[in-house]
Amino acid sequence: MHKDWSYNCTFLSGLSFVPSASALNIVLTNDDSWETTNIKTLKAELIKAGHSVVMSAPCGPQSGKGGSMIFMKATPVDERVGADGSIEYCVGETDGDLAFDDYVEGTPVMAALYGIDVAAKKVWGQAPDLVISGPNEGNNLGFMNNNSGTLGATMASLSRGIPAIAVSDGKHASEEGQAKLVGAAIVDIVKSLEENRPAGQPLLPAYTGLNVNTPADMTAHLGYKFTDVGWNAGGTSLGFTDDLGADPVMKAYIVENMMTSYGMDQATAEATFSANFDGKAGMAFGQGDAGDSNENSEGVAVQEGYITISTIDGNVQASRAKVAITEQRLIGLK
Repeated sequence: MHKDWSYNCTFLSGLSFVPSASALNIVLTNDDSWETTNIKTLKAELIKAGHSVVMSAPCGPQSGKGGSMIFMKATPVDERVGADGSIEYCVGETDGDLAFDDYVEGTPVMAALYGIDVAAKKVWGQAPDLVISGPNEGNNLGFMNNNSGTLGATMASLSRGIPAIAVSDGKHASEEGQAKLVGAAIVDIVKSLEENRPAGQPLLPAYTGLNVNTPADMTAHLGYKFTDVGWNAGGTSLGFTDDLGADPVMKAYIVENMMTSYGMDQATAEATFSANFDGKAGMAFGQGDAGDSNENSEGVAVQEGYITISTIDGNVQASRAKVAITEQRLIGLK
């Protein structure tokens, strides 16, 4: 069901936000590293709204890591002073010269848990009120949420009983103008949760979170829409190819990133892409709706231009109806 909250669109008018009546302690993480414009901008917007924010993110890009974790290896943690004067943390190795066996990645799950278990206690002496994971550079929709580092960090937080919000932007590279609009939307969502929760209750019920996706052009979005996760991943499918250079989706993503992050012109970026990927095998993107064209699926709605809000609970348990069917088909087992 689509609910048009007119007050939730005021960020487009350039009006400033009034700080929330009750400031929250928020751990902010992502899977694209602590260096992205997206995470820095969201942190600034949350602080401007009156919240206390601890950034604990991977040191380097960790997209697609899902729920990956590394056990029984010492994991480096780096610190720096952020633009607001607070200490920021990044988890994982940064020395690219290390041998593979000695290199310990800081996955999104590990970064989120460091924020919850260590950084939050250093700063506040207690667990956070909320974990926000993102904004991711690119949407996380439908079945592809299972592979997402953004969602992996969110699910790990939910498993600890902490409300969590996954945020993913349709633009595949951090851009300041878009990042500010996404940040303002998330501040608005948090504000609404805070204002409407019962006294003494957490922002969301136990083990409950949100998967929020924003369209690629936030200057022309159609408002907020409550959606189901569904299966549709925004019209994207996954596969394996023997020629990555022929993948138009991957090419568009990488070329845009090289132009935005490294200042390349389009011709140079396209030539660099071809030199590195033509004739090489690897995972590729395709087109497909995974059999899901339901207008209430987030993968459909965000492509139409809505900011989608799907409620998640981190539980892979099937519905009781599906359980009954499988039990019936396995009835002969002893």
